[in-house]
Amino acid sequence: MIWWLRIRYVPAVAVGLLSCILLGSGADSVMVPIPVVIGGLTFDLPMSSLLPLVPVCLILEGQARADAVAERVAVRAVGGWDAVFMAACVVVCALAAVVASTAGAGSAATSLARDFAGYLGLALIIRWLAGGRVATAATALFPFLCASFGLVHNRPGIWAWPLHDARSVTASIQALVLLAIGALSLVVPPLRRRAGVDGD
Repeated sequence: MIWWLRIRYVPAVAVGLLSCILLGSGADSVMVPIPVVIGGLTFDLPMSSLLPLVPVCLILEGQARADAVAERVAVRAVGGWDAVFMAACVVVCALAAVVASTAGAGSAATSLARDFAGYLGLALIIRWLAGGRVATAATALFPFLCASFGLVHNRPGIWAWPLHDARSVTASIQALVLLAIGALSLVVPPLRRRAGVDGD
């Protein structure tokens, strides 16, 4: 158990997640200007849309450090531990969003919880397709790509869910669908492994 905690960066992920929740809950007014490719303007991306990238990337990096061959034949259900840990992170974010909404602390925590779930699902899907390193880079770039290419008349396109308002049902559904597909990828052998390529 101790080796799993170390390899997976579990303490760092926990600290990063809690820091994001605390910072993100009060970051309603903090914006990051992103250049928009079409139209030559800028879009103010809420900081709460970027903060969830920190724990998601830490989760991916922790899993990329693992010895995939050794873990496949390990007696302990390492994959189960990973799934439970990621599910716990999602639940913590959701509970924080509920508490913040109940306390009238704004919508930043809700956006943060939605985006964490969506980024994690997206990262797991890309990792299944192309490996952990590609998943980390692609997931980290995704909200910036949404801001640069996902605006139509200064309004986010339907696929650019991180840019949508926290109350957007469409964005929440997209994030949950990504999370569900990402969770499914945990029980299916990675595409690279089935093609005869090991590792990340």
